[in-house]
Amino acid sequence: MRDLTAPKNTIEIQDGSSGDVHEMYYRRPIASEMAGYQAALFERKGKKVLNRVYQTRIEYGTKILTGFKPGTFGYEGQAISADKADKGYREDWQRILRELAPDVVAAVAQQVFEGTGVARGADDIEFVTEGDDTSPLSAA
Repeated sequence: MRDLTAPKNTIEIQDGSSGDVHEMYYRRPIASEMAGYQAALFERKGKKVLNRVYQTRIEYGTKILTGFKPGTFGYEGQAISADKADKGYREDWQRILRELAPDVVAAVAQQVFEGTGVARGADDIEFVTEGDDTSPLSAA
């Protein structure tokens, strides 16, 4: 069940650099953020279309991140935390992640903003190319 009022959502991100699994906390984006994210993925400049996917993922991932499991990240040999009550709390934890672990921030955004798909059922329509001898329609 997706609790639409949950104050904290959790996602696990597999870190390609360290092999660790990071437990990240985020808030659900609101409708205007979802629309803004989609609109920011590509930018037209004259006759050119700029791919801004990665930058957009980092920007919007930073907006929705609310924290991470304690002990997940370290800075200068010390574990850092996003929780003000923890010993290793860093007020600048979002900046640190955005600058030094942008892949993790981007992965959170990718999953949250792009991860929802349409469930496929057994009765889905199959599209075939006309004249394809392997299609069931060619036997008719």
